Amino acid sequence: MHPQLRSTLNIGIVAHVDAGKTSLTERLLYDTGAIDRLGSVDTGDTRTDTGAIERRRGITIRSAVASFAVGDTRINLVDTPGHSDFIAEVERALDVLDGAVLLVSAVEGVQAHTRLLLRTLRRIGLPTLIFVNKIDRPGARTAGLLDDIRRRLTPYVVPLADVAGEGTPDARVV
Repeated sequence: MHPQLRSTLNIGIVAHVDAGKTSLTERLLYDTGAIDRLGSVDTGDTRTDTGAIERRRGITIRSAVASFAVGDTRINLVDTPGHSDFIAEVERALDVLDGAVLLVSAVEGVQAHTRLLLRTLRRIGLPTLIFVNKIDRPGARTAGLLDDIRRRLTPYVVPLADVAGEGTPDARVV
């Protein structure tokens, strides 16, 4: 560990397939200065999807770790598979995590696999933050999504921000 880093947090990024786990991981690495160029799932040049099949199909098959520092804390992001065929890979990764970020797509909303993941995270007592992704995509619907999350996942949700420009490339949190 770097001499000035005092602690490490292992945070898993979990969600249904195509919710944007790898893209979020890439964005966090870029925004924290861990990488100097933003990779893309579509072009097959992300830091965590390194296998030939992963790059060709645009999906994560094996969990991968990417790290960055925030203050004196090392954050290890664990980008996990979203396809239900690879749930055993996700479950193996959960054993080393200090917390999880459960992504919900603003376009697809809560999926059956999202519900399964949250049940698993609750069962093992892993602290979890729900993150709404893809707010900039056509068809994004954040207005009803909070109610959907409360009804289908958990009533214990507090939004930390609002969305302006939803469904457009200019979408942002406010």
